[in-house]
Amino acid sequence: MDYDLAVRSVLTWAMQNDNVRAVVLTGSAATQAQHPLSDRDLELYVRNAESLENDDSWWLDLGDVLAVERLENGDDQPTRLVYYVGGKLDFTLVNAVEAAGEYDRPFQVLLDKDDLTVSFSLRAHEPNLPDQGQFDECCNWASAAALMAAKAIVREEPWSVITRDADLKSELLRMIEWDHNIRYGTTRDVRYLGTRMRQWMDQDIQARLVGCWAMFGDDSGQALTATLELFQELADRIARATNLGGFHHAAVRKEVDRILNANRDVAD
Repeated sequence: MDYDLAVRSVLTWAMQNDNVRAVVLTGSAATQAQHPLSDRDLELYVRNAESLENDDSWWLDLGDVLAVERLENGDDQPTRLVYYVGGKLDFTLVNAVEAAGEYDRPFQVLLDKDDLTVSFSLRAHEPNLPDQGQFDECCNWASAAALMAAKAIVREEPWSVITRDADLKSELLRMIEWDHNIRYGTTRDVRYLGTRMRQWMDQDIQARLVGCWAMFGDDSGQALTATLELFQELADRIARATNLGGFHHAAVRKEVDRILNANRDVAD
């Protein structure tokens, strides 16, 4: 996909469509830091999002469409993630009247019919840090996932092992992000869902992660144990640094070990 041509086509259509009042480019392309495989993220500020939600014609002819994810976001900003041959365009529909115009990362205004974006601003980056509720939630969800993964290992249910391990890894990533935000503040950009982890994540953490995965059907007990060890170390460090109450990781680890050592024939 020729991204420059695709974006120009979107702008040509937007200029002729009275519903669309502004177009803003976000993501890595807005800072000229895109990877060859980077998407293009476009926000369309519109008067009526519903008309575009129910009409695919405005993005359908931009390339050969392979797949579409239609996301109905909780903040009333419907999103279309459109996968084309050779590329991907992410469209978010924003109510032009209610637009706040505050961005966490650099943005680029491509079209503005009403000076709508004049007041748009880039707010200072504030690293996400956990409160006690978020910390407790993360520890509880990780523990539940680990306990169920252990049972699935003993039962020889590799699909369940992978799905519950994915839940555990999501919580581990949350801990890694919090840990880096606490130690590095605004000097590192901890990105969404582990994006560009090679650039911001400490090398020792990356090295530890190598042992946290197992192949499908392999004995995953060792990888599960390695994951729990890293999770506990990070959680303890975060709790000390932020004066949060700790969590009973040792008891969870003991129960996981008990399950992994249980006779497979009598596992519940």
